[in-house]
Amino acid sequence: MSAVAAWDGKSVPELLDLEPLDVNLFRNRLNQRNANGALFGGQVLAQALASATLTAPEDRSVHSLHGYFLRAGQSEKPVIYQVDRTRDGGRFSTRRVVAIQEGAPIFHMELGFHAAEEGYEHQRAMPEGVSGPEPLLDLAGLAELMGDRLPDFIRRRWSDRDRPVEVRPLDPEQFLDGRGKEPRRRFWLRMPSAAEAPDRAQQALLTYVSDYWLAGTAVLPHAVPMPSPGIFLASLDHAMWFHRPARVNEWLFVETLSPSAQGGRGLSLGFVHDMAGRLVATMVQEALMRPRRPAG
Repeated sequence: MSAVAAWDGKSVPELLDLEPLDVNLFRNRLNQRNANGALFGGQVLAQALASATLTAPEDRSVHSLHGYFLRAGQSEKPVIYQVDRTRDGGRFSTRRVVAIQEGAPIFHMELGFHAAEEGYEHQRAMPEGVSGPEPLLDLAGLAELMGDRLPDFIRRRWSDRDRPVEVRPLDPEQFLDGRGKEPRRRFWLRMPSAAEAPDRAQQALLTYVSDYWLAGTAVLPHAVPMPSPGIFLASLDHAMWFHRPARVNEWLFVETLSPSAQGGRGLSLGFVHDMAGRLVATMVQEALMRPRRPAG
């Protein structure tokens, strides 16, 4: 299998663009490496959703997805996405996607699509007292403000002003260090490169960003700083429910919590609200989390 080009880290819609190979068969064009040198899980999640969306009826959008990471993806190899059109009913469609590298599955996902209809409504309220994003510093601004208090690798990462996703934490200290506190992160985010993406692509873009700061919430009480080079963190599974339409190029408020960590695994859940306070998505992720073993 030939090599695939490395993503330049700028346009996420470009990262999620897929090449049709045959009916229900797609191949990615670009790859993103994670901190471990493997394929970034958010890319695989979002590309799997993008491939399933290409096979779903136009009147339906994804309402939930459940994915399992089976083995680490190779960041230098392309990924083939094989879609099974499990069912198309009157208002619901079901799809299964298997992501394959060199003939072996690295990930699979079950998805449900639903045609819009009227129904009962209630939602989790937007947390009270949440500041809007405007007065908050982004990660580059925090890197300048916190200076030597940040480890070099975090300061370098945060100082990158070409990051595809803009993040503004409400609680910068807890964003890094949750020891002695509730494992929680609260932040605003937006993806400027998503401005030209059509509405149907926005759910895949939201799925992409959902893998950034979710699993690490479970590590906060146990490591300083977070991300920490002393802890190995890898996604095991990931689920999302999409409640209301949202555009990722506009500010979204995210609150993540970790109810439990045990047996080498940590569970994190997150809620996503738009600027109007509407709950647009809920997400859950379990990750493998263990101290890194010394080399040798």
